[in-house]
Amino acid sequence: MRTATMILAVGGFVASLGAHAAAPALPAAVKSELAQVVSICADVGGKALTDQAVERVDLNADGKDDYVLDVGRIQCEGAASAYGDRAKDVSVYLGDGAGGASKAWSGVAYGSRIEGSKLWLGVSGAECGKPPAQDFASESFCERPLAWNAAQRKLEFAPVSAVKMLQ
Repeated sequence: MRTATMILAVGGFVASLGAHAAAPALPAAVKSELAQVVSICADVGGKALTDQAVERVDLNADGKDDYVLDVGRIQCEGAASAYGDRAKDVSVYLGDGAGGASKAWSGVAYGSRIEGSKLWLGVSGAECGKPPAQDFASESFCERPLAWNAAQRKLEFAPVSAVKMLQ
């Protein structure tokens, strides 16, 4: 039953992409991770709403679509707490221009947003250049971008000087 539910949920996601003719199919690696995330919702009887889950952007300036999968952008209808109430997994896949992609970065964030060709992640504490707080209510939060390190051919957090503190 779980497999059938997962196939229906992912199939529905792919079908919704078909309604937007300009959006090509997701690479297999991205679809596979999305299916795993959808199954978490399905396992507790929910329906995953994935319309906003994956964004395309060229993060490494190679002219090819890259893919950002943010679990925080998925709603689990019927089981709202399925993915927890704080930071969520974010994965970034670099597209190869031939329909494939490989995972280039993964971590947790309190949300993500794309500005131009830059991915900003909501993070806290040390990732903002601040010491950890005594409790969550006292924590420091910021947005910190990922940056392409061409020499090492990888995505990594930009220097702390790029951080935008949140109030």
